[in-house]
Amino acid sequence: MITVKQILLLIFIVIVGTHFSIHAKHRNEIRGVLITASYDTLEGFVKKVPEKRLFENLKFRTSQDCDYVVYSPVEIEAFIADEFSLFSHVINLNNVNRYIFIKKIYEGNIDLYYSWLENNSDLICNSNELYFAGFEDGRIIHMQKRYLIRTLMAIFKDSDCILQEIETDRFDYYYYKYNKLCHLFATYNECINPTLAMKTKSKKARAFNP
Repeated sequence: MITVKQILLLIFIVIVGTHFSIHAKHRNEIRGVLITASYDTLEGFVKKVPEKRLFENLKFRTSQDCDYVVYSPVEIEAFIADEFSLFSHVINLNNVNRYIFIKKIYEGNIDLYYSWLENNSDLICNSNELYFAGFEDGRIIHMQKRYLIRTLMAIFKDSDCILQEIETDRFDYYYYKYNKLCHLFATYNECINPTLAMKTKSKKARAFNP
């Protein structure tokens, strides 16, 4: 015969199990806002996937009771969350325009974006990584590796403190990677906001690891 105590214990187990099940789902999802290509705004969840697969498509659902819908870069404008921001961007590769996802990895006066493409024959040294600079007027430019030094010099042409840090003799595609580029963009932010930089000197630059 089932006692009242056993019933209460069973109810407790069910409640705790449900609680952990919900939290387990949250660990596998990221809550945010999806903006479609037609500018519809949807609140919901993106399924967590390995970093490289994140740039292929997004698996999104509006609630945990719904099935995931797969979105390609051409179908959305952006996905915005506390953990990261992902945007759709048009880029010309092999003389063909295509939409790709780019992820914001540094936010400042000039933003830095990152993307990853598999088997991209248009990139020098068989590198699949791409970096972009985003400006306040909404422009986003691709910093192609073959013109990287020249592009960095043009982006920061009005900042002497940054120009001094760009090593023009280090024409190495693997030298200016995530850490080096983030450092340049963060230093630029400090150079044009010296008062703000002094107040926040002890704070780490706002960056999002790709």
